Formats: sequence, structure tokens, C-alpha cells
Amino acid sequence: VSWAGPPVATLPASSGQLLLGMAASSSTASTASAGDSEVFSFPAFRSEEWIKTEFDNIRAPPAVLDGCDLMPSYMRDYPTVNLYPGKIAQVREQIRSALFRQALFKVQNVEVTSMEECREPRMLRRIAGFGTGAAGSASVSSPTTSFLGTAVDWWNNPKDVQLMREELWSVDRCGQPADYHVRYYKEGGDGFSATVLPTGFPDMWRALKYYYFSS
Repeated sequence: VSWAGPPVATLPASSGQLLLGMAASSSTASTASAGDSEVFSFPAFRSEEWIKTEFDNIRAPPAVLDGCDLMPSYMRDYPTVNLYPGKIAQVREQIRSALFRQALFKVQNVEVTSMEECREPRMLRRIAGFGTGAAGSASVSSPTTSFLGTAVDWWNNPKDVQLMREELWSVDRCGQPADYHVRYYKEGGDGFSATVLPTGFPDMWRALKYYYFSS
């Protein structure tokens, strides 16, 4: 992104998290209208061709991070930042889509382990925000996963990492439901990241095998 204000291409993230690049992208995401919701289709297996042609161009559905303030601190603190509302909106949208891609990548890491059961593309049919920060979107209650997510945060996250929002993603796997809890964080002043927790015990086990036991 080129503009006469502070740079927008360096958002630090903690070790193991995605560094969010701010390169502009076109919209080629596979989506379809389903009533008032937007259905997003994606493959369980990330082929080299799909990564090259589709992944970087994916745009986040409207419900993702709805109502969250995605302004990096270094931009907020820039004296004349309000003179560039269009560029501010562009940067926020790029951060939102980059976080969506990061979360999608982690969902695919679980979905690829069920390829023997279902080789068809997956359908992300619903995104619902929960609790604080879920303004403007459908709200659901999930105290168990919120407790689990909070425990994981306490164990893994440094003190300067704060939860921005939690969402429930409802994925259609060949007609079978596969839900995921997606948690978004702000790291320090300028970093952002996402984590994914499957809701079903079989998928939790698959995720553990993928991350800790795969070669």
C-alpha cells in the first residue's frame, strides 16, 4: 500500500504466528449467497496450485471480526492519520482478510486429516461471534470452549497479547457438521493473530496428531 503517511507493511507478530503482510489483493474467494448469510467454499487439502492462485486472494466474509477495531497502534498514533480515511479502511480490511486466511489455514490443517471420509470441498456456512466484542453479528454462548480457550491463553500467551474476539465457525463436511472456535488476538500494539480450536473430540484428536505427531 502506497500512501504519504506511516508505513503499513510491517506488523510484528509473536513467534509461531503469522506476520500479516499488507499487500493489496483482489477478491477471488469462492463464495455464494445463502439467504442472509454468505457461504464460503474451500478445499480440505491445500494443493500447490490452490495456494498460488487462490489463497492470497481470499477476502474475509462480512461476519468475520465484525465490529472489531483493527487499527495498529503506530497508525493510530500518527498525527495526520485521519487525513487518509480511505487508506485506513484499506489497511483494516487487509488485516481482517489476513486473519481470516490464517484461521482458515488452521481449519484446513484439521480438515485434511478427514480426507478419507470426505474428499469434497468444505462449506463454511455460518460465523457467529460470542461474548464481548461480537457487536453486529449473531451471538452464541459457549462457556466450555471459552473456558478452554482462556486456559490455553493463560498457558501460551505473553501478557501483552489480548483477546479481541471469539467466533464459532460452522463447517459442512459432506453433510456432517464440524464446528471450530476461532479466537483473534492483538499482540502488543501492532501485531495480530488467530488460533483455532475444534469443538468435536475426534477433531481435537486429529488436531493434536497433526501438530504434535505428524512427521
